[in-house]
Amino acid sequence: MKKDFMSGSELRQYLHISTRKMKYLMDHDYIPHENTGHATHKYRVSREEAEIFKYRMETEDGFLAELAGKFSNRSGHQPRRILEPTAENSKAFRLWLEKEWAELPDALPTQTAASLTGFAPQRIHKLIKEKTLHGITVRAVQYIAKNEFISYITSPKQIASVQNEAYKSLMKIFEENKSHKTEKYRITKRKER
Repeated sequence: MKKDFMSGSELRQYLHISTRKMKYLMDHDYIPHENTGHATHKYRVSREEAEIFKYRMETEDGFLAELAGKFSNRSGHQPRRILEPTAENSKAFRLWLEKEWAELPDALPTQTAASLTGFAPQRIHKLIKEKTLHGITVRAVQYIAKNEFISYITSPKQIASVQNEAYKSLMKIFEENKSHKTEKYRITKRKER
């Protein structure tokens, strides 16, 4: 049977965050909790509050964005963006993804879309519910339009806020591909001179 409460250590493991970040979240009241006053097991959080917080971490764009880089070991470190969220980068990233995913069906099952981008399936369902994306259900499988999903995930807002590893990996591959093409173009131009 699940306990109704978690200790700070259990919460840290449940959220997959560092001890330092967990302590900061508690000390700055990001998560409603009880301070037991003990040196060990100082924090006590209801399972319900922990689940709500985790859901928000997985589904809300930019949730805790103000803390990005705050818990790095290097002082004053601000993480360098993989891709700047400009309109030009957004368009180039979208065109590249359209080519990369050309073989995929035009109607993507939400599970497939989630696995390609590292988004939680619940987050995609939420976007459909909010009418940010359009969804259709066929035989208990929910689908979204591939091009609409690509446009959404390559928007400057998403480029600036998404922090999961699968999405970062897509941006890195795009950046490597872009810089490789630029270098090839320079070499060709030098040969033409």
